[in-house]
Amino acid sequence: MNLPLTQRRALGCSVVSFCLTLGATAVLLLPQWRQQRPASDGVIVIHLAADGGLRLWNQPIERSMIPALLARLNRLDPGTRLRLSLAPQVSWGVVQDLIPFFDSSSLDVDLQLPAATRS
Repeated sequence: MNLPLTQRRALGCSVVSFCLTLGATAVLLLPQWRQQRPASDGVIVIHLAADGGLRLWNQPIERSMIPALLARLNRLDPGTRLRLSLAPQVSWGVVQDLIPFFDSSSLDVDLQLPAATRS
């Protein structure tokens, strides 16, 4: 089967377009997939920023939403682990303000400290 030049060019352009679209989709979805990967292992990670802001799966959440979130996680799967990941600049006082929210839950809570900086 011998295609004319214009059809070969059109086929080549469509293959290149498909590959670019596939690559762009991967670039957009890969960071989100990496953030959610621990959830498949039964670990939900909440990130605590230096300003005290909380993020769950790249979405900001309010402190007032934590009890409802913990109750829902406990209903869905009591074996779920919750990990509080701290930013390097978070003061211990901010962490202590959050502890009462997690004490009321029967879920296991891990505290992930930031990596030590070498100087």
